[in-house]
Amino acid sequence: MQRTTARPPRRALRASAALLLPATALILASCAAPATSDADATGDPVAGGDITFARLSSPVTSLDPHDDTLITINAYTLDKVFDTLYALDEEGEPQPSLATSYEVSDDGLTWTFSLRDGVVFSDGSAFDAADVVYSIGRHLDLGGALPLGAPIIGVTAVDDHTVEIVLSEPYTPLLSELSVFSSSILPEDLAGLDEDEFFADPIGTGPFTVEEWDPSSTELTLARNDEYWVEGLPYLDTVRLTTVDDDNQLVQQVQSGQADIVDDVPIANVEELEANGDVRVQSVGSWNQDIVFFNTTSDVFSDRGVRRAVVQAVDRDALTEATTFGTGTPARTFIASTIRYSDQDVDALEYDVDAAKDELAASEHPEGAAATLLVEGGSQSRAQQAQIIQASLAEIGVDVEIETVDSATFWTRFPAGDYEFALSTTIADTGDPDNVSSWQVDGDGVTQAFYTYYDNDEVDALVKEGRITPDGDERAAIYSQIQEIVAQDSPSLSLDYVSEIKAAGAHVHGLQLIPNGTVRLENVWIDPQS
Repeated sequence: MQRTTARPPRRALRASAALLLPATALILASCAAPATSDADATGDPVAGGDITFARLSSPVTSLDPHDDTLITINAYTLDKVFDTLYALDEEGEPQPSLATSYEVSDDGLTWTFSLRDGVVFSDGSAFDAADVVYSIGRHLDLGGALPLGAPIIGVTAVDDHTVEIVLSEPYTPLLSELSVFSSSILPEDLAGLDEDEFFADPIGTGPFTVEEWDPSSTELTLARNDEYWVEGLPYLDTVRLTTVDDDNQLVQQVQSGQADIVDDVPIANVEELEANGDVRVQSVGSWNQDIVFFNTTSDVFSDRGVRRAVVQAVDRDALTEATTFGTGTPARTFIASTIRYSDQDVDALEYDVDAAKDELAASEHPEGAAATLLVEGGSQSRAQQAQIIQASLAEIGVDVEIETVDSATFWTRFPAGDYEFALSTTIADTGDPDNVSSWQVDGDGVTQAFYTYYDNDEVDALVKEGRITPDGDERAAIYSQIQEIVAQDSPSLSLDYVSEIKAAGAHVHGLQLIPNGTVRLENVWIDPQS
């Protein structure tokens, strides 16, 4: 699904789908731990130690992967406690985790997963196929903030270490969907506990367990899972997850050593942090984009011509240069350039003030219009973007009032359609284009085109076709066509594609960044000499 910076009821995009392979093709097992992205680490990793990880987000409110109110910080905690069958690597590609391999039948309807042997949950109980069947079944029943889109009609345990998933029609993004937090594997029947009891102190196969957590608190402490199936990992004893109120606190805490790692580094401070020898800045090409959404049911933006006028009035090149400090690139399509089948050569509307004025003159608002831009607060760069948009639209006769609200308010009003147009940051959960198109432009989708209420029958049909088409040239052509139609209809305005940027003390090594914003901590170790 796809998300946003403080990210909404969890995230609205899906990505990086594996190839739809014939039954004879087998993805071989990989027992090694995921590679670390820390190129500066020297010497052998050292076990032990405690770190503090500060984030600019809300406190953890739930550890249930199928909670329908799940927000980003919850989701980014789940992958520390639970594993999935496959897990995304630093390129955003699914790699073996609790499953070692899979096969797909020739008709694309039956996926057979071989499970890793010798894995136990944090309470010492054995992991087997029954846990997978239960977990996928629970996910299908409850849906949650990131429901399975796959048309699953059966999940069975062939034996203790083999699971078969049967679909009603081919579905290329399945492996990607099984690689994100919402597809976490829980013990069968929650180990005999009721939901409240289980999720207060969850049992998982991930690298960490929950040591201390009060849902009313801004902190959660994770401890090493001594039963973790990767020998020798994790290195750390504990990880304290905490939250801060704004960008300035993030920067101050990592510079002072109060936090060992900080999330969502403000782009305005990247150069400052890179110049600090006590801090290491890491980034990865992400599935992020800053984006303006038009409520196509509103009086002003129900008019296609007004939307097109707005798109052509905003100089994305200049805006990106002014607001991302070299960490972003101008956007051309709603599918970020790092996601499979993004077509950066699509026939998109270009910056052209005269053309924008002509579009507005031919619209139902030829004398100009007034609209309120709802802005998710908390980001200096987003506030600057809003001001640039306001000034740009004034040039063509569109009067913009900026209304900045906190993340909680934004993600209450935006999904309810209580806005005219809105500015936020979204991020895909996987690298497969269906993750984006299903949530952002599919009028029949669960989010009604990500709360823009855009509905184009041709786009809807193409989105469905893209899901069932195996990876290759034919699938690429489908997504190019979708992007071209959407670019002309303009239900949204993608401003830029931005990187995932984290910062850590120079003593911290082994931090692994995933393009969907996830941070893997099992390989993190502390250099006692730093």
